[in-house]
Amino acid sequence: MKSPIMIHTEEDYERAQLRIQELNAGPEGADKETELQALAEAMLAFELRRDEAEE
Repeated sequence: MKSPIMIHTEEDYERAQLRIQELNAGPEGADKETELQALAEAMLAFELRRDEAEE
């Protein structure tokens, strides 16, 4: 089983954005879609935590 994608810092967030660009430039496939979905969920979770900390 693969481990989930976790984003803890702004640097992690930036790396995730770069990874999404890399994936979008590559060929289509189930693995690509799975990784894109995991990245999107991790980025959203990070954004929500960041927004809560700002409040």
